[in-house]
Order: sequence, then structure tokens, then C-alpha cells
Amino acid sequence: MARTHLPKTKPMPTSPSTARLRENLSTYLAAGDAEALRDRLKTLRHAEFRAAGAVMCEGRFWETVTEAEFWRFFLVLAADNAKAYVGTMLKAAAARHCHRPLVCEAEAFRAFAQDVASDIDRRKTLDALLPLFDQEEKVERLMTLFRVNEENDRVRAGYLFRAGTPVCYFLLFRLLKKWEDDVPTLRRFAVELIRKGDKSSFNLACILREYFNLDEVPGTFSLRLPAYELSRLDAHPEAFLKILLR
Repeated sequence: MARTHLPKTKPMPTSPSTARLRENLSTYLAAGDAEALRDRLKTLRHAEFRAAGAVMCEGRFWETVTEAEFWRFFLVLAADNAKAYVGTMLKAAAARHCHRPLVCEAEAFRAFAQDVASDIDRRKTLDALLPLFDQEEKVERLMTLFRVNEENDRVRAGYLFRAGTPVCYFLLFRLLKKWEDDVPTLRRFAVELIRKGDKSSFNLACILREYFNLDEVPGTFSLRLPAYELSRLDAHPEAFLKILLR
């Protein structure tokens, strides 16, 4: 059967009204006036507010401000209406990170984490930001800032599990060693990892099965781990990541 080649669709051009709205909102960024932006957003009609949210999700909208200024806007908006703004600003943070890696050490970010964020906000923020970092120290610092390390180990394990990055999986593996005698919990983590469906999650499930000698873990595992590799897993992050990403 001959293939039908459909014409490529071009992205829809920005409407004049959205362009004007972007230009108007940008003036508050140029002035560094987070409170004025907050007040302006309150005056928008429903359709305009939705358009403003789409504009503010874009990393390029914030490219003229420093990271410290970005988190200052984040703090002011989140304190006013977390339900309306936290998700939007986290999308902007992730988009910004692609071009200008986040450090997350600004005072406004710290104030949000420790004084403003609700439990829901904390989860949203960590679920959005943890996957962005590929260094153990940065992941640990972020979790400490949001006081996750003051929670029980199962809460901490949940964040690392959901993030699903190689460095978070290393920290999760190291944490799971605390439950080496709790076979049902370890098996449950292995099964949930398999259900995630990606290669690194499947490999971590295999690592758990071999390292903790778990039985009745479903799946056919092609990853083979000799004893000398198992002995190095928790001592050397590089050795763990090499196996995880094999």
C-alpha cells in the first residue's frame, strides 16, 4: 500500500492578543516587581489568565531575569495562590534549566521550601526538580531543604523512586539496604520498578533481586551480576551506574 505523506503542520502563530499580553507581563520582569505582576494577574479575565499561564510556562519568558529573581517571582506568586501558580512556575523552571542549569540556592527558593510550601507543594516541587539533577550532592541538598530527610525513610524512598534518574536510583538502592531483612518491602519495590517499564528501572529490579536474593520477582532478566560486581554496588556509585545503564 502506498504511503500517504501528510504535510507537516507548522506551530500556530502567537495571536496578537497573546503577544500583547506577553509584552505587558514582561514589563514587570524588567522592573523586577513581583508584587505588581501578582496584582496584574489578578485583574485578568479567565481566558486571559489561561493565556498568561501558557506564556509564563515558557523558559524564554524568564530569560531576562537571574535565577534569584526568578525564584523571587515564584515565591510571591506561590504565596498568593499556590494552586494557580506552583505548577506553572515549575514548568518554567524545568524549561529554564534546559538552557541555564538551576542551582536552587536563592534565598527566595529557601523561603518557599521552608516557610510557604504545603505538603502538596513540596511533593509537586520535588517531583518536578529532582529529575533535573544528576549529582548526588544536589539531590541530597534539595531533599534536605524541603525537609524530606526529616521524614521517615519510606517517604524519602518514594521521592527517589518517582524521580527515577540514575543518581536517584543509586540513593534509593543505598536506602533500601536498611530494609534488607524486610523481604516483602524489597519485593514490592522490585515489582513496582518492573511496572515502570523503562530499562534502568528493570535493571534496578534485577539488581535488587540479585543483591537481596529475592525470590518470586516476576520477569525474565537478561542482566547477569557476578559476585564481584554485587560487592561493589554500594561502595562505588560509578560501578552501580555502569550496571544500571548496561
